[in-house]
Amino acid sequence: MNIAFEISPLITASGTFGDKSGVYRYTYGLLNALIENQKKYHPQNKIYLFTFAHALLFYSINPEILKLVDNKQVFLVGYEKKLIIPRRTESKWSEWVEILAIPIIRYPLKTLDHIFSLRKIYKKYVEKENFSKYAKRLKHKFKKNNIKVVYQSETAFYPMDPMKNVITIYDLTTVFLPNFHRTETCDLQSRKLRFAKKYCQGIVAISESTKNDLLTFSPLFKKKKILVGYPGVDQSFLNNNDDLSLTDINDFLATRGKNIEKDKYFLFYSTFEPRKNILYIVRAFADLYAEKKIPTNFKMVLVGGTGWGKIKMKVDNFIQENFPMRKTNPFIILEYISDNYIKALIRNAYAVVYPSIYEGFGLPVLESQALGTPVICSDTSSLPEVAGDAALYVNPKDYQDLKEKMKYIIDHPELAENLSKAGLKQSKKFTWDKTAQSVLNFLETL
Repeated sequence: MNIAFEISPLITASGTFGDKSGVYRYTYGLLNALIENQKKYHPQNKIYLFTFAHALLFYSINPEILKLVDNKQVFLVGYEKKLIIPRRTESKWSEWVEILAIPIIRYPLKTLDHIFSLRKIYKKYVEKENFSKYAKRLKHKFKKNNIKVVYQSETAFYPMDPMKNVITIYDLTTVFLPNFHRTETCDLQSRKLRFAKKYCQGIVAISESTKNDLLTFSPLFKKKKILVGYPGVDQSFLNNNDDLSLTDINDFLATRGKNIEKDKYFLFYSTFEPRKNILYIVRAFADLYAEKKIPTNFKMVLVGGTGWGKIKMKVDNFIQENFPMRKTNPFIILEYISDNYIKALIRNAYAVVYPSIYEGFGLPVLESQALGTPVICSDTSSLPEVAGDAALYVNPKDYQDLKEKMKYIIDHPELAENLSKAGLKQSKKFTWDKTAQSVLNFLETL
């Protein structure tokens, strides 16, 4: 069976860790696993990568996509290695443009444009017409290449009948907790859910929790075929070939006047956004430190992009107010860094702290367990599904609970060791190979 994948979220990202959102990691991980599966078991099948935003293909392509296209079974629709600059001929309206430039006509039109936004309306009309033509060309190419399923993306989706339409639903946090998101994100997800309800024959939810949320949200989803397709840990993330040592990490931190010791710091890594509950982490650690309830050489390391909701600014302000002296400041805050640095920070951390209020899955929990690091995480949404019996759970709305659990795991190193071993075992339940086979079997039933 030939499949087409919409990959706009991959094209618009650079492939660096900072651009690797959960959506990026899931999309790329699933694609990579599907390609390997097809090479091994169905070499005659083809996978076509495409984007509904054709203009994106005129830019430099994310090198990680080009790695996928190096496979014989994979094709990037509309991409040319040779730079081709699109040539446009003069518009058939050019004579009218000259007439409209006459002052006696131009000024009244400007007034009308100001009132009715004529240019914006015309621009939208042209864009719609151009997209309609491009979508028709795509459909023709897909039919010609015997494509049976079109796998829509997180940011670009459009019905591609008569092919079957499939989409991944990551979470419903924009529906249940809209205040935790930007307005444009809520609007996009609202349109995506409407599209899934109306046009998709198949839906892949990344956890049982997300599937249950979907069925709670709308009874119409009960009529849809829904598969739970868990993320796995990328093999490259587990690869030891390029691992950095603690010395390498401290060389990097020395430029910021900081250093860490093995098993002497907590770690949080993810985008700084409201639902991640980062202010609770910072406040709980600060109180434990000030109350001398944890060792004085213990640190709190937080890694992630600025995100939204001014969370990073609030964290910075709190730390500056309470720990103005660099020597007594136990916090280390970093922007996104490469996978190699993240892996080294995870491996050397005493525990990863992840008290998120809501998750569709929770990749940092799985990645940390796969590297043998104990995890403190929330007992809500999908996180118990991911962490199983191998995590120390907290109520994300109970500040005292988080504070006590952070102290408890430091005071009980035997618990940390047991969680480390249990986490390694738990993480093996989630593999991309298993998910790829499940997805392929699911697509065959549509």
